[in-house]
Amino acid sequence: MRNHFKINGRRGTFLLLFSSVYLIVGTSFLLTPGAGTRQVSLHWLSAHFPLEPFAALWVVAGALGVVAAFMPRPRDWFGFSALVFAPAVWSALFLIGGILGSQAAFTSAAVYCLFAAAPMIVSGMQGERDRDIRTPHEP
Repeated sequence: MRNHFKINGRRGTFLLLFSSVYLIVGTSFLLTPGAGTRQVSLHWLSAHFPLEPFAALWVVAGALGVVAAFMPRPRDWFGFSALVFAPAVWSALFLIGGILGSQAAFTSAAVYCLFAAAPMIVSGMQGERDRDIRTPHEP
């Protein structure tokens, strides 16, 4: 039982770090959904749908990442997937905004692509102290 509440090495530490960022970003987006560049870049969307459900993706991803941080590999997959999904959606939203005329949206789209890329890279890594429940394959 004790192992269930232990951070899974560097993978788990990464999940906790990025999840904290996502929780902060999501909370910020929920509190100010149409602020700044988002208002201009996502006007095409906010004219028809509220941005809050899209902002909530960050909070949900952050919460899933926190839970996954305590799970051994490969059971932590859902945390990494969530940490890729939320910024990938936002990147696509900003990319559409850029195509529809907001030049600043392209920069935001690029930043969110990088947010999505980091968890994809780390999900394939394993540190010497990470717990892994998979059986190694024989050569």
